[in-house]
Amino acid sequence: MLFNSLPFLIFFPIVILLYFAIPHRYRYVWLLLCSYFFYASQDTSVTVLLMVSTVITWSAGRLVYNAGDTWQKKLYVALGFILNLSILIYFKYAGFFTVLLAPGMNFSLVLPAGISFYTFQSLTYIVDCYRGEVEPEHNILKYALFVSFFPCILSGPIERAKHFLPQLDEEHSPDLIRIKEGLFTMLWGYFLKMVIVSRLDILDSNVLSELAYVKGVNIYGMPMLIAMFAYSFRIYCDFAGYSFIAIGAARIMGFELIRNFRQPYLAVSVSDFWRRWHISLSTWFRDYLYIPLGGSRKGDMRRYINIMIVFALSGIWHGATLNFLIWGLLFGIYQVAGYACKPIKARLSSLFKLDANPGLKRVLCTAFTFILVSVTWTFFRQESFAGAIDELSRTFSGIKLSWLYDGSVTGLGLGTLNLCVVVFAIVILIVVDIMCEKKNCEIYSLMDRAPAALRWGVYYILFIMILLSCNLSTQEFLYQRF
Repeated sequence: MLFNSLPFLIFFPIVILLYFAIPHRYRYVWLLLCSYFFYASQDTSVTVLLMVSTVITWSAGRLVYNAGDTWQKKLYVALGFILNLSILIYFKYAGFFTVLLAPGMNFSLVLPAGISFYTFQSLTYIVDCYRGEVEPEHNILKYALFVSFFPCILSGPIERAKHFLPQLDEEHSPDLIRIKEGLFTMLWGYFLKMVIVSRLDILDSNVLSELAYVKGVNIYGMPMLIAMFAYSFRIYCDFAGYSFIAIGAARIMGFELIRNFRQPYLAVSVSDFWRRWHISLSTWFRDYLYIPLGGSRKGDMRRYINIMIVFALSGIWHGATLNFLIWGLLFGIYQVAGYACKPIKARLSSLFKLDANPGLKRVLCTAFTFILVSVTWTFFRQESFAGAIDELSRTFSGIKLSWLYDGSVTGLGLGTLNLCVVVFAIVILIVVDIMCEKKNCEIYSLMDRAPAALRWGVYYILFIMILLSCNLSTQEFLYQRF
């Protein structure tokens, strides 16, 4: 059952109606049943893994909190981590190590849906119990709901126990304002996925797929450059679209989830980008790895090493391939270089008098960061290092600006109408992101401040564009593969 499927559009209203009809003290049981039903609809056979992970981390949290000595606490934390991570490592990396150690052996496992997300989410509970930031949850069913909450189990946001568990004890009544805000947040998520991503998928498959090689088409230059930037918007709209739907669905029920995206392509540096992109994961690595390693407290060299460790592990978290490791290391290198070259950047800014024009400086920094991130996404998208290098070499060879206006752009597979629709949709996205950035607000708050006529006009435009895009794609969200 996907968010962008008819079964979910039937499932979700039933969940909401019965949730508010059931007495408060039983609601968590209803949500737990719904969450397991939702998860089992992805793959019934691996639901037992979710249960095992839940029991392990719930037990570890209680043992850690109640242990008398520090060494006992650390022992229980280590056991909880080893047992829980062993499941993730087996399913996600066993194939990689098998091929590495026995190249002739064919070994593969289907990765259980959402395992990377709910594993990291449950590990926060153990650490927070160790730190005394959260008391162990005595009710295992409530804890199981924290791990399996259906809006975010497949692709996040990665919640924290100290943030989510207290909300289960709050009595949520139907609130028209929250329902309206939640519905619009979901609408925005569907707009990103179904209007923008569905069309960029077509462009991607026509320009970058193996089909181009099979047909003997020599694609290089401007089409590849357009495809590279299109993939940046594709992965942003896909992942952010999922997050918006999840956050909106939870908000309708009265739950606040962690914000996962904050206009990442308006970042002025790579470090700023990672404060805006997949926030729940980047803050997880910050709070549970970077800071415990020493953060920036032990000098610049230690800081640089810690950054490289964090981003290497972030790359490996996404998948056991060389490309994911390179992708993570590149982002680490960018940040280390950014910190190390601050004096040089200050001199250049002074030389070109950019400090006197902060608006221009921000635009230039944002454009440079976007280009840098877009190039790096190539290693994320391609399955092999050779494929990524080939794509980049073809992208930056023979770029002709005339290709933009000689009619060739309509030959990317979208056709004139769909090309105009996706360009218009991306313009809407950019305008909304800029406005949210200026007002420092969420998407639903932005709409609350708009005049009624404009607000309803936006509702109708988004809804109609979504309806007209229903026949284009029902593909899963990209991050469900991780």
